[in-house]
Order: sequence, then structure tokens, then C-alpha cells
Amino acid sequence: MAYEYIAAGISILNDILCIDGSEKFNQLGGCAIFAYGGIGLYTDSVLFLSSGGSDFFDCYGTYFKDNRISKEGIYITMPRTHHTLLKYEADGRWSETSLHGADYFAKQEENCRTSYEKLKPFLSEDSKGLYLDAAADEKIFEEIEAIRNLAPAIKIMWEPPTFCSKDPSMRQTILENLKKVDYYSMNLDEAAAFFDVSSKKESVERIMALGIPCFLREGENGSSWIEGGRIASLKACDPEKAVDVTGCGNCSTAAALYAACEGLAPEDIVLHANIAAGLCSRYEGPAPIQKARDERAFEKLKEYYK
Repeated sequence: MAYEYIAAGISILNDILCIDGSEKFNQLGGCAIFAYGGIGLYTDSVLFLSSGGSDFFDCYGTYFKDNRISKEGIYITMPRTHHTLLKYEADGRWSETSLHGADYFAKQEENCRTSYEKLKPFLSEDSKGLYLDAAADEKIFEEIEAIRNLAPAIKIMWEPPTFCSKDPSMRQTILENLKKVDYYSMNLDEAAAFFDVSSKKESVERIMALGIPCFLREGENGSSWIEGGRIASLKACDPEKAVDVTGCGNCSTAAALYAACEGLAPEDIVLHANIAAGLCSRYEGPAPIQKARDERAFEKLKEYYK
């Protein structure tokens, strides 16, 4: 089946240690499921492309069924789907530890990477957008030309992982990769570290100087779309109603990709992104996207901005 959009990334089960000390177990997580939600809120022409263990559909099967997600983009590459402990700090920072051990995590990283071969069956002249979750040193960046050969109109949004954007040794590699994609996204903390600055103003100046459209995420303060020397910003969508912010960054970034590919104005790109994140934040784990689309959640949540 042909899809206009592809949400490609890692799939994880999360045990979450919250700021207040409470714990949640076996939550569906990883970039792919939240990115799928960010695009899926607006269109059903989106492929969930990821890899997992032989237990993947034991874990994700109900969500796939309830949200009418195709299984064709799932590659079974490991004995077990990866499982991590996700710990949040009061200042917004977070850390992640593998519950299967460092060795398994390394193998899982290698076997679950997005590649041209995994993408190839779903690329076509109708492809509009690819959300890409990939470390800066992955082979996929050597395959961008091959991807574009099969999908000449595709726009690629890259969200560099935190451990890459904050690593000074990866800076040059990231800069080279950014020349190969169409858009990228960082949160304010990542951008400050990447550009080696200490304020939002300085980060925005560096982003503008780089000249590549950027979706800058600011958590409960909202987000911005920066392109062509101009910045469009919007407050977050009703952050007081948030119950779990896990995945909101992936979700909003993917929604921004969708809106940009549809040719929307910068203000509308940020609106679509923030509403997707706002919906995501109201659920523990990924939001019920099919239900949200059927019930026109976007139109209802848009009332918040009037």
C-alpha cells in the first residue's frame, strides 16, 4: 500500500519514574509511535515504520488494532522489544536506562535502525514526508539520495536524539546531515547545547544563520517554526491539562512535518504541532489517534487559541 507519510523510528516499552516518585510500567513508547500520532491526527495515509522483538505485537497489538494501524511497516529483528526505565527530573531533564542491559541495547540499536531497504517498499512519487528518528552516525544519511530517487517530492524531518545534539564530538556530523534533510527539530535545551549558547535568543540567531527550517520545541512554553529569517511562535495547548508529556516532542515534530508538507503557513505549522502535542499530553502513553481523528479533536482543541 502507498502512503503519503512515513513515521520511522525506534519502538520501546517504558517503565516511567515520574517527578513525584510515582511509577508506571510497560507503557508503549519510542519515537515511532508518537510520531505516528502526530501525523495520524491529520491523515490516515501514514505508515508506522519500526522494528521490534518477537513480542512486538503482544505489546503493541491492541493499540494497532484500535487505531487501524497496518502491520506491514514492522520489522521483527530481535528476540525482545526493547524495554527501558525512563526517569524524569523536576527541571525537565530525563534519563533512560536499558532494562535488558547495555549489550542488548547495543544490539537492539544496530538491528532496529531505519534503513533505505526498510523504507524502499513504501517510497513512491506520492510520498510527501518522512519523519526520521536516527542517530547522527547512522548509515541512513548515506542513503538519502537513494530515498529521493524513489520519492522525488519527499520532505525529510530529522529529530536528532538528545545524546547526539548535546555531544560536541557529533556537531560536525550533525551539520553535514542537516544539509541532506529538509527540516530538523530540537528542544530549547538541545539547541543551546548544540550551538553552545545560553539563551533562546542566541539559539534562534544561530538557527537563522544556519538557514535550514527548524521546529524549536519549548515544552510547556510552546514551540516555534524558524525559516527564512522569520520566527512564528505559539504557546502550548492547555498545558495545565497534561498528565504525561512523554513523546510530545516526537508527536509535535511529526505534526509540524505534516503541516509543512501540506504547504501551510508557519503560524499554522506551529498550531498543528502544538495541538498534536496537547492531545498527546492528555494521555498516559500514546493518544487514541483513530478516535481523535474521528471526533475531530483538532477542531475542538483549536478553540483553545480563540
